[in-house]
Amino acid sequence: MFRRACTGDAVVSLGLQGLYIEHDEEGGNTLRIRQDALSFLVYDGSGWIGWRPKEPSTSRVLVTGATGFVGRHVVQALAERGHTVRAVGRSKGREGVVAGVRVELAYADVTEAASWKAAMEGVDAVVHLVAIIKERRGMTFDAVNHVGTGNVAAAAKEAGVRSFVQLSAVGASDSPDLPYLRSKWQGEQALAQSGVPFTVLRSSLVFGPGDEFINTLAGVVKAFPIVPVAGDGATKFQPIHVMDISRCIADAVEREDMQGKTLEVGGPEILTYNQIVDTIALTYFLQRWKLHVPLGIMRVLVWMMERMLPNPPVTMHQLDMLALDNVARLGAVDEAFGFKPRPLHGNIDYIKRITYGDACRIALGFMPQHIRDH
Repeated sequence: MFRRACTGDAVVSLGLQGLYIEHDEEGGNTLRIRQDALSFLVYDGSGWIGWRPKEPSTSRVLVTGATGFVGRHVVQALAERGHTVRAVGRSKGREGVVAGVRVELAYADVTEAASWKAAMEGVDAVVHLVAIIKERRGMTFDAVNHVGTGNVAAAAKEAGVRSFVQLSAVGASDSPDLPYLRSKWQGEQALAQSGVPFTVLRSSLVFGPGDEFINTLAGVVKAFPIVPVAGDGATKFQPIHVMDISRCIADAVEREDMQGKTLEVGGPEILTYNQIVDTIALTYFLQRWKLHVPLGIMRVLVWMMERMLPNPPVTMHQLDMLALDNVARLGAVDEAFGFKPRPLHGNIDYIKRITYGDACRIALGFMPQHIRDH
């Protein structure tokens, strides 16, 4: 776990409860402090020299869903730490978003177990990000989120992978009334039963450039002076920025002390749906009114949208989940990973790229490629 910065120096390196000064052979005392996982604080016996970067890692980390919203940020975070990243996509076409010096490209499909044998060759760790939140074109929650996770985990076990990090969702449970969350829970179970050393990170709502939730809601806020809200809008979320969840994932890959654990993570604040709408309107410097629509009426409207629009802003499954709070424990990221994630307010300027024309298309179920390209 510890790395020596130079012979005879005391080195600060990452531990479960923070960081430690590791003395040389003649030393013996240990001092705990806090610092990130990317550098060492070096003491040469007469004074503090300063921070030195970690030695580049030689680990090869396979990332599924590498060209997706979260995936491209995870690939970048891992490559910046010195890992060689094998970026896996389902098909060719978007390789440019992850191309880099330390990035290898591979192709495999979570629904085809045999496609993973070649992709796993020589891999030390796996980050599994592939999941769907909307069923379409024969891609079901069970096939992708449950069985697909099992296929990747089994291939990782066969290849001798030493660490497997899965991004799951807050609220994952064995509830047949919530098929998406149930499929995520079943995926976690398939991973645990595979025998590969694993860590599960259950995340709350992830936001950032190219996200779906905030960009979709921003389109509605920009397009209409009155924003329809399902129910009372009091459902709670704990939004976490995509760069922060990517940092958590990269840390989990490197930390053996997290193996066998399931951690719930979220941002630094808990916001209601109403407050998220207000934050988006404030970012646009717009005044918007909210129309709270009873869930019974909203179900009828969503049922109609699912049949009329190619990509409706909300599905029946998502509407059901809007009745559930989507929160972790405040301070969980700070405690487990040693940093404070950024808040929603002040970090969604990317929605300003949405023009009025874009907003109308988003409200009608057509997400512009320059807003979300995947």
